[in-house]
Amino acid sequence: MKKYFASVVWFTVTPLLLLASPSVALVKSVHGDVSVTHADHTTVSLKQGDRIFEKDFIKTAPNSTIGIVFEDNTLISIGSNAEFLVDEYLFEPENKNVKFKSNLFKGIMACKTGLIPKINPNAMEIKAKTATIGIRGTYFVAEAKE
Repeated sequence: MKKYFASVVWFTVTPLLLLASPSVALVKSVHGDVSVTHADHTTVSLKQGDRIFEKDFIKTAPNSTIGIVFEDNTLISIGSNAEFLVDEYLFEPENKNVKFKSNLFKGIMACKTGLIPKINPNAMEIKAKTATIGIRGTYFVAEAKE
């Protein structure tokens, strides 16, 4: 009975917590098979209009891509066979409290920065296996090989 109760609580509270946390981005386009694993370890397929949250791990299949628009208008396109993590994201421009940290584990991504590096030039960072890029406001393409 305790296991049943714990399961009911877990499956009731976890989605509510996910809904309570604000999304950080919106999926603008999806081609092929793209999935997201949320911080609560649930994995779902992504479609246009879905929301992205902090700590989301995005994975694209072969011949698949995704376009994401973040709250500060940063645009990120992720190519096929890629793995990307939204590690930290904070956008409170009225307080100049901004941060964007992410990881590209494998694959190719293109980025056109939004307001975060304009508000604080040191607040945006993309990590890959062999390098960390400090973004100061620009357009760039990065690749992380396996």
